[in-house]
Amino acid sequence: MSKKYGSIYSVLFVLLFSCSVDEQFPSKISEKTDANVVSDKLFYSEFKTTETNTSAKKNFSAEIDSLLLFKKEYDTRNKMFNLAEMEKHWDFIVGHSAEFDFESIRNWIGVTGFLFEITGNAKYGQELDETAFYSGSAFSETELQEIQKQLIPWIFTKNLDNIYVNLFVNASIKYDHSLRGAVEITQETSYPESGKIQIRFKMQEKRYIELFIRIPDWAKGATVEEKGVKYVAVPGKYCQVLRKWSEGDFVEINLPTGQMSKWRKKRD
Repeated sequence: MSKKYGSIYSVLFVLLFSCSVDEQFPSKISEKTDANVVSDKLFYSEFKTTETNTSAKKNFSAEIDSLLLFKKEYDTRNKMFNLAEMEKHWDFIVGHSAEFDFESIRNWIGVTGFLFEITGNAKYGQELDETAFYSGSAFSETELQEIQKQLIPWIFTKNLDNIYVNLFVNASIKYDHSLRGAVEITQETSYPESGKIQIRFKMQEKRYIELFIRIPDWAKGATVEEKGVKYVAVPGKYCQVLRKWSEGDFVEINLPTGQMSKWRKKRD
C-alpha cells in the first residue's frame, strides 16, 4: 500500500473513531450554573408541613449507586458507558423518588441533573421540580436547606448563550456573553402560590440569546409572551424564545397552577 493511501485510511479511521466516541459520550447540551439571588425562603416553602413524614423515607442507595456508576463511566470515558441503559434504569426507579431518604435524594438530584445536561430532555427538569415539591413533607428544615443548595445549580443551565430555565424560583444568572459584555437574567415569581413568572434582562448592549423555558407536564394552557408576541408552550417541553435582547426586556409566563394538584394525584 502506498504512503498516500495509507494516510487516507489513517484519516478515515480517526474520523470514524471520533464519531463513535461522540455518539457514545454525547456532549452536554447545557450545564449547571451558579445561580444567585435566591430568595431566603425554602423552595416551594408553602408545601412544608409542620410534621415530617418519616414513613415515606426509604434507602435506595443500591439502585442509585448503579446510576452513579454510569455517570462515572461517562466522566472517565469508560467504554462500558451506555446512555440508553442509564436512562432505562432511571425510568425504572423514578416512580419511587417520593420515598427516598435524605442521602438517596442528594444523589438522585446529581444523576437526574447529569441526565438533563447530556440529553436536554424536559422530563429530568420536571423530576428536579418534583423532588423539591415532595421534599417539603419528607424532610426537616435543616435537610431541606441542604437539598435546596443542591438544586440551586439547576435553576438555570446554559451552553454559551443558550439559557435554560428549569426551576421557577427567585434567582438570577450573570455571565459574559460570547460577543462580550455582561448579561444578567433575573427570574421573579411567587411560584407555586401563583403561576406568574417574569424573566428580565439586563445588559449594556443588545445581544442575541436563546431562552428555553420549561413548561411543566401539568401546565395545559400555559402562556409565554414577550412584547405582545405569544410563543408555543407545550406541556413537557421547552418553549423557545430566540431573539436579540435589550436592557429592560422581559418575558411573561403564566402557568395554570390549579391543574398541578390534579396532575400529581394522577401521577401518584
